Amino acid sequence: MKPETAEKLLVWILRAAGVVCTLAIVPMLMPTAWAQGAHAAIGLGNLPGEPIVEYLVRGMSAMCALYGGLLLLLAGDIHRYRRVITYQAVAILTAATCATILMYHLPILGNYILLDVISCWLYCLPTLWLQTRLTKE
Repeated sequence: MKPETAEKLLVWILRAAGVVCTLAIVPMLMPTAWAQGAHAAIGLGNLPGEPIVEYLVRGMSAMCALYGGLLLLLAGDIHRYRRVITYQAVAILTAATCATILMYHLPILGNYILLDVISCWLYCLPTLWLQTRLTKE
């Protein structure tokens, strides 16, 4: 693969993942009733009403949205941020894999956890591979 093609693909992947992750701003800001409805709609039953649950839901959504913003920033100069791109991809692969090992046994959530780790691998592995195809600057 030509370095120019790898560069375009890497920028596209970072931007696409950044936009998807940035959309997590919606669950961070949406009313609690909407979150409860979404939780029930995907078959997970009632969303527990304890404050810690709302804190974790909104906090995780905020972190995901911030991560999306970071990816959009990194896509702006992939040569300058090459080490950061590598770090975040390896960190996401590691965290997703460890979380899957630790949480896959949870009732009902197993399939959602597998979907999460698969999506992380489908994003991070091409990101790492494409970086090996870039020219050294």
